[in-house]
Amino acid sequence: MLTDAGVGEEFDTAVDEITDEYLQHDLSDEERERVQQYFLSSTERQRKLEFARELLRRAAERDDRSGFFERIVAFFKEPSFARVALTAAGVIIVAGIIFLVVSRDKTTNYLALNLTINASERAEGAEVTKVKLPANTGLRVTLTIPPNARGANEYEAKLVGGSELKTEPRTEETVTVTIPAGTLKPGAYAIQLFKDKQRVTGSYFFAVEP
Repeated sequence: MLTDAGVGEEFDTAVDEITDEYLQHDLSDEERERVQQYFLSSTERQRKLEFARELLRRAAERDDRSGFFERIVAFFKEPSFARVALTAAGVIIVAGIIFLVVSRDKTTNYLALNLTINASERAEGAEVTKVKLPANTGLRVTLTIPPNARGANEYEAKLVGGSELKTEPRTEETVTVTIPAGTLKPGAYAIQLFKDKQRVTGSYFFAVEP
């Protein structure tokens, strides 16, 4: 029988079937115990069992991935999802229109103001330019650079008691800065000019009226 090729093939087939039934849990508890005690005593059959188990695991993972993507595709094809998507798109469009309208209503306007420097460090006795700011209106202040402070590589301007001001493109004789709306409350203000990080003597005075 051991030299009969047909018997050898049938034996190999039986080994494969037992291995498959063991992995698929198709054996009774008594049969599984006999397989573990006698059938799997062979090192070669143990390797075959592990190989078969790995094949089944990979096949299951592939089926799970395929099933997951199929469920995703089916979900997007559902009529209910299409309705939700259309509703969401409508909400986004309406929200965008409202945002544009509100933003347009809150667009900051700027009031132009020209100031010359005053050698005094205090507003008392100095000529102070007065302005009245409408709602949502900032200031665009053009500062005349004194002759002895011209020709710098860099100019900076700061609101006394406040932060550094945004400087716009300048000319040889002027520096223009912007003060956003809502920054200034009624009261007196002074702007200091810096030439290449060095303070220019004097201040630019103005006052915001109620």
